[in-house]
Amino acid sequence: MNMLLYEGGNLDEYDMRELLKTGAQYAGVRSYGLNGLSVEVQHYRFLGGSSRDWLAEREHIALIEAYNALTPDALFTQQDDVECLEYYEFCMQEDTL
Repeated sequence: MNMLLYEGGNLDEYDMRELLKTGAQYAGVRSYGLNGLSVEVQHYRFLGGSSRDWLAEREHIALIEAYNALTPDALFTQQDDVECLEYYEFCMQEDTL
């Protein structure tokens, strides 16, 4: 099972682990069990608006989801005005829970 989750900010691996373990928004994920969960995180910057340099945050998630639903062959994060900043992945293990 794959899930796409959005979180604002520039979270590192420790922050993501804590959110998955304790965040109310991830209670549904925890119901499946976290041990062995593979997590991939992508950070990106949206170069739009008046300042041309701001992070896409929670208020833009609905726009991103709507855009992706309308154009599944050209996702929002693949556009010219979106810059990928970082990618990392990790696995939740019993000893880290």
